[in-house]
Amino acid sequence: MNFAEKVVVAVGLSNDMTDMLRPMHEMEFLAKSEIHFVHIFNTTNYTTVFSDFPIVYPIEADLKGIDESVLAFLAKAAKAVLPEKFQGKIIYKCFFDPSPKSKFSDYVKESKANLVIVPKREKVGFFESSFAYYVNKHTHANMILLKKN
Repeated sequence: MNFAEKVVVAVGLSNDMTDMLRPMHEMEFLAKSEIHFVHIFNTTNYTTVFSDFPIVYPIEADLKGIDESVLAFLAKAAKAVLPEKFQGKIIYKCFFDPSPKSKFSDYVKESKANLVIVPKREKVGFFESSFAYYVNKHTHANMILLKKN
């Protein structure tokens, strides 16, 4: 089994995400991989005094529109960052969850990925509460951190 046979890429929605993922363009070993571009949209529960049920953001009516927008963003980012001779399979996923770190780690395990790519800003670092640290601790997949200065 190739160490990059099945790859999961964590993708945020920041304006510089494509630049942060650009080093993937030089990773020729990804040419025949199955690559999953994944974004986890953080949901928030608001409790109110006037109701017995919490309000969840984003609301149900907005989920489809957000999902379509995120999938379009992932497709655009993938096109810009994949190696020129890419012949593998691309999968785009958008999930909604109150714990993005946990949901992403669960997806890595469920998909049986053997490599995870996480872009991060260098100034933030790799500390116990970071997304990358959590994923590293809760999955068995190899990791590549793409640091942007």
